[in-house]
Amino acid sequence: MASNPGHIPAGGRENISVVVGTKDRGGSTLHKGFTVFTNDPAKARVKLVVSGKVKGYMSVAPGYVRLFGNAGEPLSRNVQIIPRTGYPFTILDIKAQDGKYLRYTLKPKGKGAGKEGYVLSVENTKKDAGDYRDAIIIKTDSKHKPSLKIPVYARIYNPSKGSEPKTK
Repeated sequence: MASNPGHIPAGGRENISVVVGTKDRGGSTLHKGFTVFTNDPAKARVKLVVSGKVKGYMSVAPGYVRLFGNAGEPLSRNVQIIPRTGYPFTILDIKAQDGKYLRYTLKPKGKGAGKEGYVLSVENTKKDAGDYRDAIIIKTDSKHKPSLKIPVYARIYNPSKGSEPKTK
């Protein structure tokens, strides 16, 4: 959304205010373009771009879980979920979207999880070769980021045949 200062005389100066919505964009880089229309025949339209990094409310690293390995071998990954300074939160609930082949645990980091964060451990339970996708859904008490979805991608190989898994 941009303000319209009205008519600006030739050679004059005026501020144009731009408001850009950043909901659900925390931690990403934003590029938003807009056009200013003028009565100058040489530059009837001037394109402007606003860009910058949107401050995130939390750090999630990695942003997804990849479980790639041989059937019968333990496959697990940890995800660090850390609040940014000034944005503490508590995780209220955690569940898998499907959960058929996952086991997961959530533990607080340090003594103050709301300030120091959490460690999410995700483990494969699929015994045979094959691919699957799932997600971990996290609910928080943060008014800025009330829910978080962490995708899970798994590729389980058959070690005795050395072949690609069957896609399900």
